[in-house]
Parts: sequence; structure tokens; C-alpha cells
Amino acid sequence: MTVSQGDSKRNLYAEIVDRLSVFGIPRGDVTITLREIPTENWGVRGGRAACDVDLGFEVDV
Repeated sequence: MTVSQGDSKRNLYAEIVDRLSVFGIPRGDVTITLREIPTENWGVRGGRAACDVDLGFEVDV
């Protein structure tokens, strides 16, 4: 079964809120904003653009 990008993000949001609630942070007080930066705007591995490097995982922004 493949998990969609939207489902992955929903799971991420829920996990963050779950982990913060352990510290007494109310779930309704948490706001999460993703800033998805295209891989050509990432400098990695000695100053190379991430879109030109095999990162070992897929990035779909």
C-alpha cells in the first residue's frame, strides 16, 4: 500500500502534536507550517545542488 504525500503530511502533523502533548502543550495550541523548498535550492555535500545528488531517498516537492 502506497501512502500519498498528503497522508504523509497528515501523519507528520499528528505525530508532532502527540509528542508535544507529553510536555503539556495543548493540541489546539499547536500550529504547523511546512515550507517546502525545491531541491535545486538546497546546498548539500560540498556545495552541490541536492537535485544533482543521489540523496538515497526521494524528495517530491
